[in-house]
Amino acid sequence: MKILITGATGLVGTELVSQCLTKGHEVNYLTTSKDKLESKTNYKGFYWNPKKGEIDIRCFEGVSTIVNLAGASISKRWTTSYKDQILQSRIDSLDTLYRSLNQLPSHSVTSIISASAIGIYPDSLSNYYEESEEQIDNSFLGKVVLAWEEKADEFKKLGLLVSKIRTGLVLSNRGGALPRMAQPVKYYAGAAFGSGQQWQSWIHLSDLARMFQFIRKMN
Repeated sequence: MKILITGATGLVGTELVSQCLTKGHEVNYLTTSKDKLESKTNYKGFYWNPKKGEIDIRCFEGVSTIVNLAGASISKRWTTSYKDQILQSRIDSLDTLYRSLNQLPSHSVTSIISASAIGIYPDSLSNYYEESEEQIDNSFLGKVVLAWEEKADEFKKLGLLVSKIRTGLVLSNRGGALPRMAQPVKYYAGAAFGSGQQWQSWIHLSDLARMFQFIRKMN
């Protein structure tokens, strides 16, 4: 089993790669940094630049599943220019993968699993939302996730099985939201988010990586 992972050097990607290698799977990964390219027996890096639509098409060789984790972090300040980067980084990544696969005379890819987010659901202090919910949150994140998922669904035109995982806060002591949340507590200045009444949907890093593994096996 060979898997192609985008965003493999990020928090979630690093954990997913570790779990895949532990189970004996081969991993190809795409990175925008040539300094992060490695080539081992079961772990090989390939360069890409989604902003320019550039990709090393050798990354698809022998791959059956693509796991897409690429996208700019939403934890930085949302300036007008950075909001554009949040959206375009997600669209450009999927578009580069789609166009490259579509141009290949043949390939072995049968499915793609794309990261997504619960930001697509309306904001509520009481309602419980499931994937059958059709209403989209009228916010920046709602619009981003909608465009993100619509782009992922385009892979169905290539005959691929498309899966999307909507997540909220990913917690790990290695990075992400938890260390930032814990920092003020260490200085005795911790407090509830907002009013403290809103729900916080969260998942542990290792459990999220196992979700991607589970869906891959189901596919």
